[in-house]
Amino acid sequence: MSFDFRKEADFQSRFDQEAEELAKQKERESRQTALIFALLIGVLAGTGIVLLAVSNRQSGPSDLHDCATIESGPARLACFDELSRQQATPFKGAPPEELGGQK
Repeated sequence: MSFDFRKEADFQSRFDQEAEELAKQKERESRQTALIFALLIGVLAGTGIVLLAVSNRQSGPSDLHDCATIESGPARLACFDELSRQQATPFKGAPPEELGGQK
């Protein structure tokens, strides 16, 4: 049995090459994980923005034209009543003196 020095002399370069390949693979996996995380954060942020935009919509009539187009008498009157209730409520940050002295 003979010992091949040429094969064993290349040990250090083979070890370095395998270590470099392992480091590249770990970096590639880290980048993939970061990309997936960034996409997930983007999707969640987009969903939150859409939900906020949808939640600010008014339910019911928004102006007189909406009520004026209704043909039925009682439904038309109910529409105008709802519109007047929406416009009569003060905004949330109104100071008490602007509410007619009510606290």
